[in-house]
Formats: sequence, structure tokens, C-alpha cells
Amino acid sequence: MQSRFSTEEVFRQLADVLTLSGYPDFLPTLVRRVAEILGVDYCLIAKTSVDAAEAKTIAIWGQGRQLENISYLLKGTPCETVPEREPCLYVEGVCQAFPEDQLLVQLGVESYLGMPILTTNGEKIGILSVMAKSPLKMPEIGREVLRIAAAQVGAELERSQSERFIRKLTYRDPVTHLPNRAHLLEKLQSWLKTDIGKALGLALIDISRFKELNDLYGFKVGDELLAAVAKRMREHLPDSCYLARYSADQFALLSSVYSVRELELFCQQCQQLFVRPYHCVGRDFLLNINIGCALGTLDELNGPELLRFASIALASAKTEGSGLKVFEPSMSQALSQRQKVLEKFILALRSGKLSLHYQPQFELISGKLSGAEALCRWHDAEWGWISPDTFIPLAEERGLMPELGNWVMQTACRQLNLWRQQGYTLPGRLSVNVSARQLENEQLVSEFAQCSSGITPTQIELEFTESLIMRNPEQSLRQMAELEAMGFSWAIDDFGTGYSSLAYLTRFRATTLKIDRAFVNNIPGDHHHNMVVKTILAMAKSLNMVTIAEGVETQAQADFLTQLGCERAQGYLFGRPVDATQFAKNWLAS
Repeated sequence: MQSRFSTEEVFRQLADVLTLSGYPDFLPTLVRRVAEILGVDYCLIAKTSVDAAEAKTIAIWGQGRQLENISYLLKGTPCETVPEREPCLYVEGVCQAFPEDQLLVQLGVESYLGMPILTTNGEKIGILSVMAKSPLKMPEIGREVLRIAAAQVGAELERSQSERFIRKLTYRDPVTHLPNRAHLLEKLQSWLKTDIGKALGLALIDISRFKELNDLYGFKVGDELLAAVAKRMREHLPDSCYLARYSADQFALLSSVYSVRELELFCQQCQQLFVRPYHCVGRDFLLNINIGCALGTLDELNGPELLRFASIALASAKTEGSGLKVFEPSMSQALSQRQKVLEKFILALRSGKLSLHYQPQFELISGKLSGAEALCRWHDAEWGWISPDTFIPLAEERGLMPELGNWVMQTACRQLNLWRQQGYTLPGRLSVNVSARQLENEQLVSEFAQCSSGITPTQIELEFTESLIMRNPEQSLRQMAELEAMGFSWAIDDFGTGYSSLAYLTRFRATTLKIDRAFVNNIPGDHHHNMVVKTILAMAKSLNMVTIAEGVETQAQADFLTQLGCERAQGYLFGRPVDATQFAKNWLAS
């Protein structure tokens, strides 16, 4: 082993190659240049196993070229004798010192110089070795070159290990141990690039109302549920599909498919995984999901677009309550329109462009006015009148109901004051609807107290639906009791369409029960609905509750309800919702 360079040139060239540290090809370049600088036949970098019984090369130069990396046993090789701190030197005689079947002996290696590769805390993690087919002539220079190079290799291996660890933290979800959103985006791009011409199906799986589970049972239970969901999907879905946690309550699936029908079948397979409950913390949880999916190829779209399409399909599935939707272009148009409606609604809400209309309620026997219901209305200069069925669900979905509810309450109370100042008196109470989002607001009682300043709370009846209360009955009942103590009364709206639980009905302490228009529409001709209405009226009577039938449009309906004992009604037969001025003119002026 004899370098053709001067000592000064050896270390200059070594310094040049060490500047490449951090580049992807640093280690292969290093072994080549060290072999050339020292004039040896072989140079290798190997990582040793934990028990120091085996080594695996990560860069090896020999016979004038880069060789394929190999794994080999340390026992019976010069590498076995490399100590923990110092170099190991065989100036000559390797062929005589080691077994004939040893690889280096077969290669005709005569001299060997090995240097341990250490971490910053002194742990041996590998070996840097040079070998030659002739005796070593300048061992001191070779030893110093390997000492310097081994120190740099140790730093490089530690850096790579840290980068892999950081990458794992960056791309792995700690709860489910699945790839996370960042990894999904990279995987999506690489998949589309490598599978050119093939179709790729992407499905987003959303766990319905998962936030409520976290609120009720705590984040630890929520995390255990997510881990259980991930485990079941990994175990039952094909190995060829890619599974990631996309967001807090959403998973993403990638799979090669060849048609929309195949994508639908794949998503239906996912749905089956949620039929059985998930067992956590000693109880069973039955989870409902919505799935939005999209199909695409590299020729049509990129990764972010495919994700956007699947997300649009998911939004459509959640809105329609269908559970599963495959993306169609019309969904983008519908979503864009919903966004425009939302933006205009927010502007209308915050700039005083909404209004309240009032629908009268009457005693069925006497025909006298017994109250009214305040109903939110929105007229847009461009679109005209916009149905509450359009903007109320949007307000619910985007968390705007507390703001809207406070505005309705404040406006209704202000109108009662204004009517009084004008010399009008509304018989009975003015009904104001309360949403689930409002009842979830801990500040509801104080906000309603502020909104209703200037009037007597006994003038207001708060309406809620059965299903609203059942979302969080204990909190709802507490809020209701506090508002009742202030003087507000309660009415159950749309009765019969929700849980219809008599046990909870007795706890709600409502004074009024409103029969949903869905039942009123079909009386008196439909026997089934006739019996439902009779049952509701009997239940209300047993609890001393006043009954109001909604959606009464014909005299026959009114007569039948009167015959059954229903006390009050509202609907087009008696009067449509109108603005405050017209309401006062029609029903308060006389």
C-alpha cells in the first residue's frame, strides 16, 4: 500500500472530499477517494450489528469501481480485531493470519488498516477499512487519514440517523402510528407519477360527531378509539392500499382502481368495518362515518386536486346524509354556490340585512290571537328572498347559530318594546327558536338576560326540538332550568319527529307542545297520522301541556284538531308570517 501523493497533497485531497459531507453521494465518494489517495485496492465503510457479530457495508470501493454492498460475519476477518477506540493494523500477512475460506484471503489481500467509527458519545457503530494486495509502506499516514475520515463518517451517520428520526416524527401520526397528512401528500404525488396511465382512487373517511365523543369522554378515550379504528382498517383492508390519518377525525385511503364502480365497492368495504362497535375503556362505541371519494389519473389532475375533489364529495355526503359520495363536477358548482350563500349570509347578519317576520297563533275554539312565532327572514338585493331551509343549516354547520340566535332574541325583544310604545299588546307569548349550538354555549343564560333587558321574560317562549336536547341532555336541562327561573317558558317544537322519549319529556318542564306539520298535513284523511296526533294530544294533556298544531292550512284540519282537543294552531289558514308593521296592522290594531 503506497500513496503516489506527497503527505501535504494527501491531506489536501482528503480535506476536499470531506467538504462533500451532507451530500447524498458523500460516503461512496469518500471510499473511492480514500482508496485513490492511499493507493489501496479496497476501501469500505460498514455498520456493525448490536452484538458486534455481523457487519453490513454501506459503501465499498474495490477493483476500480463501486461494488454492491454486502453483509458478512466479523468472526474470522481482520475487521473482528478492530478495537473500540484505536486502529487495527496488519502491515502484511493477512493471508497467513486468517482462514483460507475468508473472503479477503480469497481476494489476495496482504495488508489491512481498520478504524472504528464512533458516535459523539464514544459508541462504536461501524468500521472504516482499507485493504491492499501488497504490504503497507506508510502506515502512519494511512492511520491519520482513516482517523480523520472515520470521525467525519461517524458524524455523517449520526446526522442521517437524526434525520430519519425527525422524518419519522414529521411523517408519522403519534396516536394511530399511521402516516400523517404530510406523508399522504408526498405519497399521493409519487403514486400518481409512478403509476402513469393507471387510475388512483382516494377516499376520505370522516367519523361523524367525533368532537362530541372527545367532549363527553375525554381526549384519551378519543385517541384510543382512533387507534382502534386504524388497527381494524389495517387488518381488514388489502395490503396494497395506503392508509393515513388525514386530520383529527378523518382517515385517507389510496388504492389503484379501474372504474368508479370499483371505487364504490372499495368504499363499501370500508363502511362494513364500522358496522360492529369499537370496544374501548370497558364500553362499546358505534361510530357513524361519511365517505367522500374521487378517481383520477396523472393525465387528469395532480395530488392536491384529487384531495380537493374527495373533500368536496365528503362535504356532499355529510350535507345529504348519504354516507358515501363519489365526486362529480356538479358538486364543485354546488359547493361554490353554498360558499357564496354563506359569505352573503354572514354579511347580511352583521350588517343588519336580516329581518324578523311574525306568524300568528290562535285559539282553535274562540278564534282569538294567543301569541306569535318570530321567524328569521333574509332578502338579498341580487337573489331575492332566500329560504331559511337554505341559510339556517349553513349557520348551524359553520357555528353561526349563537350569533344569529342572539340577534333574533334581541330583535324580538326590541319589537315587543316597540309595539308597547305604539300602544299594542301581544296576547300570550312571542316564540323564539333556540338551536343546539346555543344550548351548548355556557354563556347562553347571561346573553339572553342581556338581550331581553327592557321586557319581562314571561313574554318570551323559547322553542327547542327534541333531538336538540338529546345531544347533551344534562347540560341542556341545566341551561333550561336557569332560563325558566328567570321567567322564560319552554315549548317543544316539531314533536314526534325526534326521540319522543316520555322519560325526558317529563324532565324538560316545557309548558307547550307543538305538533309537527308532517302529521298535520295528512289529517284527517290518513288513519295512521290521525292516531299519532291523538296520541300526542293525550300525552300532552296528561302532562298539563298546551298544544299547538303547526302548518294548519285547511278548515278540515282545524276542525279535526279542535274535535281532538288541540287548543291552538298556526298556519296559512290563519295567517302567513309578515313583518312587524303588517302584523300589528292585521292582528294587534283591533
